[in-house]
This record gives sequence, C-alpha cells and structure tokens, in this order.
Amino acid sequence: MLSGRDYLREARKFTTSQYWNTGVRITTGVMLPTLLLEHFGLLAVGMPFLWGALFVSITDAPGPIHHRRNGLLAAVAFNSITVLVTTSLHDYQAFLIIEIILLSFFYSMFGIFGNRAQAIGTLATVIMLLNLVPHGSYTNPLSDTLLIMSGGLWYTAFSLLLYRIRPYRLAEQAVGEHLIAIAGYLRARASLYREGSAVDVSFTRVMEEQSTVLKSQEQANEILFKTRQFVADASPRSRSMMMIFIDSTDLLEQVMSSYQDYQQLHRTLGHTGLLNRFYDVILKVADELERIGLIVQSGSAVRDDVSLVISFHELEETLKQGRAQANDPDEISSLRAMEKTLSSLRRIANLLQRLVSYTRLEIKIPTTFASIVEENKIVVAQPISWEIILENLTLKSNTFRHAVRLTVAMLVGYGISSFFSLSHIYWVLLTIVTVLRPVYSVSRQRNIQRLGGTFLGALLAATALYFISDRAVLLAIMIFSMVMSYSLLRMNYLGFVLFLTVYIIITFHFLNPAEFTTLIEQRLLDTVIGSVIAGLAARFVLPVWGREEMETSFREMLTAERNYFDAAWQAVLDKTTQIKGYKLARKDVVVALTNLSDNFQRVLNEPKAIRQAEQLHKFVIASHILTGHIAALSREKVSEELSGSQEAITLVRSIRDEFKLTENNLKNTSEFAPDVPEEIAMEFSRIPRQLSIIYTLVHEIRLISEKAGR
Repeated sequence: MLSGRDYLREARKFTTSQYWNTGVRITTGVMLPTLLLEHFGLLAVGMPFLWGALFVSITDAPGPIHHRRNGLLAAVAFNSITVLVTTSLHDYQAFLIIEIILLSFFYSMFGIFGNRAQAIGTLATVIMLLNLVPHGSYTNPLSDTLLIMSGGLWYTAFSLLLYRIRPYRLAEQAVGEHLIAIAGYLRARASLYREGSAVDVSFTRVMEEQSTVLKSQEQANEILFKTRQFVADASPRSRSMMMIFIDSTDLLEQVMSSYQDYQQLHRTLGHTGLLNRFYDVILKVADELERIGLIVQSGSAVRDDVSLVISFHELEETLKQGRAQANDPDEISSLRAMEKTLSSLRRIANLLQRLVSYTRLEIKIPTTFASIVEENKIVVAQPISWEIILENLTLKSNTFRHAVRLTVAMLVGYGISSFFSLSHIYWVLLTIVTVLRPVYSVSRQRNIQRLGGTFLGALLAATALYFISDRAVLLAIMIFSMVMSYSLLRMNYLGFVLFLTVYIIITFHFLNPAEFTTLIEQRLLDTVIGSVIAGLAARFVLPVWGREEMETSFREMLTAERNYFDAAWQAVLDKTTQIKGYKLARKDVVVALTNLSDNFQRVLNEPKAIRQAEQLHKFVIASHILTGHIAALSREKVSEELSGSQEAITLVRSIRDEFKLTENNLKNTSEFAPDVPEEIAMEFSRIPRQLSIIYTLVHEIRLISEKAGR
C-alpha cells in the first residue's frame, strides 16, 4: 500500500516529467491567444487560429530540436493545405467524399516514417474532419486557411522560443525518465527473488517494464546523439548529461545480467530467508536509482551520496553463514550465484555514485569524450523517400492495411452520420481516427478506453456544470483539464480522453450555455457510434494479427541473441575488442526481446487463441533469461587457458549449432536434430559456468521450438 510519501514522490515524478511539461506548453500556447481574442470579443472569428495552434502543438513530441522544428513546420503546411481544400469543397458533396478517401489514406501512410510523422498525419486528418461542415453563417476558405496557418506559426515560434530559453531541459527530463524506468525494471527483476513468487508471473512484469525502458532509452538516445549541442558542445553540463546517459546503458546491462537458475534458486534457498533479504536490498538499490533519476529529471544536482554499504555488508555476512552451513551441491551452487549477484549490486551502486558525481559536475570529463560518444552513438535514421512509400503499397505492409481499414471506416462513419443527420458529424469520425491503430489488440484497448474515458468525463463535466455557475471556477477547471489531458496524451489514453471530454464540454458550454445537456448526450451517442464502427473495422477489415508476426519475431530474436552471444564471447576472449560493435549487438537484442514480448502480449488479447501458446510463452521467458546470462558472460573474467581450451571451443561451437538448429525448426527446413553428444555435457565443470548455462538455455529453446512446430 502506498504511503503519503510515496504519493508525493509520484506527484513530483509526474510534475517534473516531459509529459507535464508538454501539457503546460500546449495549454499555454493555446490559452494565451484564446484569452486575448476573448478580451477583444474576437473569439468566434479567431477559432481557426486556435485550431491551427492546437493541432500543430499536439504533434510537438519530444526529440532533437531540428526534428521538432521540421515537424512543426510540416504540420503547419499540411494543416493549411487541408483546410484550404476542405473549405473550398463545402458545396460539393461528391468531392468531399473523394477527399475523405484520398486524404484519410494518404495521411495514414505517414506512419511509415515514425511516430512524429504519424502524429502529423493524424492531426491533419482531424483538422479535415473539423472543417467538413461550415462553422457559422459564413466561411471564407482563404481567410480560414490564413488563420489556421497563423495559429500554427504562432505555436511553432512559441515552442522554439521556450527551447532557446531552456535548451537542456528536455534532455534532463529524457535522461531522468530513463533512469526512473530502469529503476522500475530493477524492481521487476527483484520480484524474481521474493520467496513464494511465481517466476513466470515475475517475468511477465519484467517484459512490461523492459518495454518502458526501451522506449525511454530510444527517446533519450535520439535527443542526445542527434543534437549537436550534446555531441559537440564543450560545456560541462551538456557533457555530464551525455555521460550520465552512456553510463545508464551500462547500468541497464548490469541490471539485466543473470547468474542463476531462478527455479533452482527458490528450490534450494527458498527456506533460508536469504532470497527475501536480497529482494529487500535490490528494492533499496532501485529506490536510490529512482531518487537520482527524479532529481536529474528535475534539473538539479544530487546532494546525498549513495549509501548502501551497510545493506551489502549484512548480505555478505548472511552469505558467509549460508556457505558454512550448506552441504547440498545445488545449494552451494546457488549460493555462489548469489555471491555474483551481490558483486553485481555493488557494481550498480558504484555506477550510481558516478551518476551522482556527474550531476554535481565533480567528475572531470575524459579527454577521449569524442571517442566515447562515437562508441555509444547508435542512432538509426528513417529517411523520407518515395521508394519507401512505394515499397509499403502492398497488403504485406501493416501501415497499408491500416490505411485501407481507416479509409473504409471513415466512409462508413460519414455515411451513417449524414444519413441520420447527426449534429456533430466530426465526433463520430474523430472517434474512428483516434481509436483505430495498425494492430488489432491496440485498437481494441483504445476503444474500451475511449468509451470509458468519454462516459466518465461526461459525468464529471455534467456534475461540474450542474453545481458550479461561476465562470472563473469553470475556466480554472477547463484549463486544468486541458493541461491534464495533453500531459496524459502519450502515457495514459484513458486519462487523456477523460480530461479531454471535460475540457471540450466546458468549452462548448461557454460558447452555448443553454444546451450543455443536449451536447453531452450527442457527445456520448457519437462516441458510441464511432467506437462500434472502429471495433468492427479493426476486427474484419484487413486485420493485423500479432500471431501472424510471431514467427518473424522469433527469428529476429534468435538472430539478435546469436549475434549478442558472439559479441559477448569475443569480449571474453579479447577485452580490447571493438566496443561499438558489442554495444550495437546489445541494443539489437534488447529491441528484439522487447518486440517479441510486446507482440506476445498482444497475441494474448486477440479473439482467437494461438496454437501452442504455452510453448511460445516458455520461448519468450527462456529468451529473457538467456539475454541476462549472455550479459553476465561478457563481464566474466576467464583465464586465457580456460577460454582457449578444447572443451570451451567445442561448447561455443555447439551453442552456435543450437542456434542454427532452432532457426531451422522455425523455418521448417530440417528435421528435429539430436542432442549434443553426452561427452560435451560432461565437461561442463571445466568450462566457464555462464557458458554452460547458456548452452543449456539455447538447447532448451531449441526443444521448445520443436514442440511448437509440431
């Protein structure tokens, strides 16, 4: 149960985050001209200006400043062109339908180029929908277009000005958020040590937290390595921020490292109380990491040092007592693995203290800073070209299938809205646009959240309007709801819809106070109609099932694991090996593992049960465990004699063969192969322990792939 202190920490975590910062920025950028227009009695005339500012601001996702600038300008251009075309076609129903078809499809294809481009396309579609019918007694296409453009340019200038005032703020928030995400991942891994915990359930939590870590890592990586200010700037602050992030990637690998078989661990040590002691200490380490991340996210220096010496000493004494009393070989083996885990925790604590020193600017940045940045610079760019678009004009492309699905749903929604003469035709279509996503399970989840958020928001708005008549109080509620909705836009869709509904209903109440009850009823009805259409389209119009992509995910996972193993073994043989190649392999395996986990979770939410789901679940968990042991292998200190022994060479070759046989099983290109000869397994005691465990895990994955293929 959370304490008052925990709630305060969560509140601080949110209010210092980029999400809250985004919500405040969007609200300020829209409300400033709103209040100004209201003061001069020009609010009704200036609505297109406010739309222009709003629908450009929502595309202003965190990222390198030149990406943000280019994205904002692109949004201004597409929004302006869309408004000009749409308002010019008000009197031509047939041409409006053609426009809906062409622009819905065209803007949906923007998803090929990433989340920022997808947001630009979605908001351009939204602004098309808002202008399908004239607003007011007179509409001038040219003046509306100029107002939309002016509003977008106003917000662009406002956002870029804020960046110039605080150029480090976004990077601090991104790096701090990454550290906080790693702390959450560490807590998930801590649950593997809690006595009585189910390993499978704990690994499900690990999968979820790892997805969060990867998203935060990719964002921080892009902001830092694609912004010249952090790559080339000589200022201590920018360089310290870069070093914090670089060390955080090593910290993540240390957290991922595994030294034991968790099932055996609970079987041999579950009665000793040792596991709960480790669980408590790991939680303390996670708390320290989150504390540092929160302060970095706040833009401050960490004052207090990391103090975990006493906890580590107590663990060490407990381990000594356990070793003195242990007789069972498996128990002794588990205790040795726990000693390595304790050493790993000490290394994590040392890394945390380095992060603290970086925030204080106490550590002198190495003269080889440029080479360190180059070694860690792993940025994959997605070029914008017609070739990529043409390559995706096929049913094999999920983006293309989504574009067709959305276009069909939009036509159906427009037809139903027109047939029943719904007052706010765009609400039905807006629901369809915001609910439908390329993958069925995500669309289904958003549909449920859209309905729930709309009903709860309407209830809250109705309650507020029934009991509150003071315009100043209602304005404060509206502004707060606006800040909250856009703060939650990228982190909690249910919360976003809830506060958005409150904000929209109160806004319309200001414009037409006499009809807010009718407005709420229409909002709910239109949302239900749009949700039903979106749900049917997601289910029956070229659906994309996660189960159809599982085989691809497995193959990518195996390739990434094999490359990671090769890089880790090379690091064992030669500590001077190319660092960037190893880190690239490490990044690839984390991405592949996260994609595999996310895809499997989506499959579980699909209407049809997947064949061999139990075996696939075992495959995912075994892949997580394997990645941890490969990470631990890369840090092994192995003598040249042992690493170069014939037994080690044979086992490494056998591991690679197991990878190859597993890939063949997935491709159905070979029959089931026999196990590795018994004499190799008998030599495990003369080979590095991590290498032996890795062989066992890869062999297990191969057996799982055989069962899954039957």
